[in-house]
Amino acid sequence: MSAQSIEGLGDNGVLSTLIMSILEKIGLEKVVKVSDYVVTANEKSAFGIRPYLVICTLSELNGKVQLIKSLISEHTISEQNIIVVSSNTKISNYFKNWLKGELKTDKIDFWNSERVEELVNQHLPEYWGHNDVFLKKFEDAFLASLQGRDELQQVLKLDPKYDDLLNIFIEPKITFSKEDIQTGRTLRTKFKVDRYLTKNNFFISGDAGTGKSTLLKEIGQRSVDRNINSVDKTLPIRLKSGDIAQANYNLKEAISNEVSSLIGDGNLKKVYEDYHILLLLDSIDELEVDKQQALFKELKSLCELNDLNFVIATRNYEKLTKECDICENINTQLSNFDLSQVKQYVTKFFRKDLKKSEDLWDNLLENKILEKIPSTPLTISLVSILYEENGYEVPATITDVFDNFNTFLLGRLNVSSNLDFLKINVKEKILSMYALSIIGTANRRRMYLKDFVEYVINYFKGQSITIEEGVIPDLVRSMTDGTGVLYVDEHNFVTYQHDHFMEYYASREIFYEENRSELEKQIIQKFTEFNWQNTAIFYTGRTKNMPIFLDKLVARCDDYTAVNDQLLAVSGLGFVLQSLWMTNSENRKNAVLQSLRMLLKADAGIKTLAQHQFAFFKGIDDLTIAISNLAWFFFHYNSITLRDPLQLAFDQLKAQLKTADETVFLRDRTSLLFQLFCIAATLNTGRVKDTSRLEALFEEDKLLNIPLFVFLFNEAFEVLEYSNEARLRKEFKIDTKKRRYARMINFYLENKSDAVIHTTFQQLAPIKNVEIFAEGKTDATIISHAFRVLTMGEEPYWNITAAENILGTTAGGAQQLAVHLKTLSETIVNPSDLDKTVIGIFDNDEKGFQEFNGLPVTFKSLNGILKHFEGTKIYALLLPIPNEDSFSPYKQDKQRNKYFAIEHYFPQNLLEEHNMVTASPIQGIYEITGNKNSFAEYVLKLGKPEIFKEFEALFDAIDEVAGKNGNYCQTDSDTV
Repeated sequence: MSAQSIEGLGDNGVLSTLIMSILEKIGLEKVVKVSDYVVTANEKSAFGIRPYLVICTLSELNGKVQLIKSLISEHTISEQNIIVVSSNTKISNYFKNWLKGELKTDKIDFWNSERVEELVNQHLPEYWGHNDVFLKKFEDAFLASLQGRDELQQVLKLDPKYDDLLNIFIEPKITFSKEDIQTGRTLRTKFKVDRYLTKNNFFISGDAGTGKSTLLKEIGQRSVDRNINSVDKTLPIRLKSGDIAQANYNLKEAISNEVSSLIGDGNLKKVYEDYHILLLLDSIDELEVDKQQALFKELKSLCELNDLNFVIATRNYEKLTKECDICENINTQLSNFDLSQVKQYVTKFFRKDLKKSEDLWDNLLENKILEKIPSTPLTISLVSILYEENGYEVPATITDVFDNFNTFLLGRLNVSSNLDFLKINVKEKILSMYALSIIGTANRRRMYLKDFVEYVINYFKGQSITIEEGVIPDLVRSMTDGTGVLYVDEHNFVTYQHDHFMEYYASREIFYEENRSELEKQIIQKFTEFNWQNTAIFYTGRTKNMPIFLDKLVARCDDYTAVNDQLLAVSGLGFVLQSLWMTNSENRKNAVLQSLRMLLKADAGIKTLAQHQFAFFKGIDDLTIAISNLAWFFFHYNSITLRDPLQLAFDQLKAQLKTADETVFLRDRTSLLFQLFCIAATLNTGRVKDTSRLEALFEEDKLLNIPLFVFLFNEAFEVLEYSNEARLRKEFKIDTKKRRYARMINFYLENKSDAVIHTTFQQLAPIKNVEIFAEGKTDATIISHAFRVLTMGEEPYWNITAAENILGTTAGGAQQLAVHLKTLSETIVNPSDLDKTVIGIFDNDEKGFQEFNGLPVTFKSLNGILKHFEGTKIYALLLPIPNEDSFSPYKQDKQRNKYFAIEHYFPQNLLEEHNMVTASPIQGIYEITGNKNSFAEYVLKLGKPEIFKEFEALFDAIDEVAGKNGNYCQTDSDTV
């Protein structure tokens, strides 16, 4: 394509966009792109509105006449003027006359490439280039870099015809969370790609293969395009983790290196002073935390000192940014392809052969491949290329897809001798060993080429394979330049073209190794780590039937206490269960139940983070947490392959719910209903097609009489694929119920999670066998936090709730606690309730002592501080006073002399620093008189075990009642 010619345009969308710009410059109004082929516009004149229909086509019109005719027939309206545009020089008179005759109109104009170029010169001369030579040179170099060896077309080493096909960009589904000004609620809102060009800082979060790298390149491309009509010029700079590693993890040096590679040395000052910099960072997830922290610190400094903003791609925003000091930013979420996007991709890929496009689409649906693998741009492109080359039927799992690619890329289909087979087996072994060695390192460190050659040499030394050492460099070169799986990057690292290749080959190494059982343990142990989870998915897809492995993985999930691990485990189990579609449904059911338990743990963990004022969760409400967890489950378990285990899990939970019908622990019942609702809402979709479970919850369990589920069900319509939405809304009177429960719903929207946690208003929590009730909310907050500190972050094996039922109250709740224990003792009859251990904790002060001793005689004293209601597991406990000498004054016999409260477990100097105590008339005794709410908020910021060491007296007493053996941090330090 010459400098000022449109004949070489390779994309119909580019041509139609150019035509739109010309029409707007000419003065036409309401210019709309109907498709890549069709544009409509209106011309306003003194005689009224004149409509135009423009049909755009690339190159010659041969073979497209029927398409053009059908497009015109489909979109034309009465009295519309028609323009047919071709990027070719020639439009034959025969075609013109034929089309006019077929359409029976003379209102057709024809624009060939020369006419379009004339209009560009007249109305859009800036289209041809820039006056800024430096900028033009930089942009050309940057755009050329986007076609580098990290692109999939370089991986496959195929015919050049694939270059354009594999650079297909499908408009992604992007969302971000923002606060509704009126309600204060966090909303998920659609996000357009062009918003990344607004000079704010952004993160792009998405699973592996969702197209984060492609989107970053599109952002860079659009920033270049925007320079044409923008006064302020932007220079996009794209860095990968390898670029940063090569610069010794110095971001400024990495930028300098990239600028030099694009436009030569000596230009860095001009870049910083004359232009706005858009820094595109393509994932630093795999780096160690200290390196991430240092990079973010340097990035913040660069943003403050220069005209620079960034867009960073990541798999997990929360985990990446958790311990880092970062500039103000917006986190956007990139979704997998939906069916419409998959269809668009396949259609564009096979745009020159629509029959093949339809065949592949039908094949994808019939073999249900889209329900067994993540429908990411990467996997769809892999499938499309394989289908184009061989016409293979798409297999049922992603492992099979990559097995076919392994066969194809290593040339296994074209062997001519036993030696060829040997070479291929050797290549597979090296690729597999190397992949496993990489994911086993902390920073996923690749080898330099010379080290990789030495690695291969050492491999052959330990094998019975005879090969001349001088041949090995050629063997390595055949893998880096021939197979398309490996390549040597610009820093001389030997790396995989995409993480999925590395993860696939690592799974092969594990599966075929003699010590497979030991390597399996690593997969299970590292399940939520980057690369290892995808390796697990490839690994399980190799046989599709691994019940023992699955059971071990489910057991491993019991150990996860961090929210990010719990949510990653939920999503990972969803994908593993899909790859294990031949595994017994009973085993897979247990995995579904484990995922639902982890959802409740994550719910509790997010509430704790919100209570600690953690930046991302600060101000979140319980309803938003619940809908987010519902959506998380839906997105990872919405597969026809999971229909049976989902139904089995539902039936088991439903039976459990029946035993809880008369429970006095309403939160347990609500939590069970939430788990059931997650399953039923997922089964109800058009993909899985089982509406019976959801309707049973509505009709039998009266789910919609609970405000929480009215809210969740109404919100679910926005995020779940409900083809029966209208019927359900009408049949179950959703709008009426919304109005009926509006006051209660608004209560939860207005009162944030940190206000509701540990109160009777908290509706969801993990179901546990031990329930603790404290006098006040601050007591519950402090006890819960102290346990986590003394156990290095473990989740308590008990739930704790304040007996006082007024949000924000500062009054004691000893009387309410006594009443609550008495009520429980009189009403608890349900067998599952009777199995629970209930402990009411009273302050060892005057009021607490009074209420403790005022409990009915049916509460039998076991010792001076513990009472038990016979026939149940209900206990009343006075705060134990530690045995240290400093606490001796608090051990008073008379009620009026008792002052010991939960805050007394803290060091005296800490209490005095925060004005929490006043000296009492008794020597050595101090009364708690300060602001308990403010102090509790401060305590949540403390994390040193020595500050909480005296709480061990309380936890030992709780453990003894519950029959547990606690393991608490031991410290002899008296410092704070």
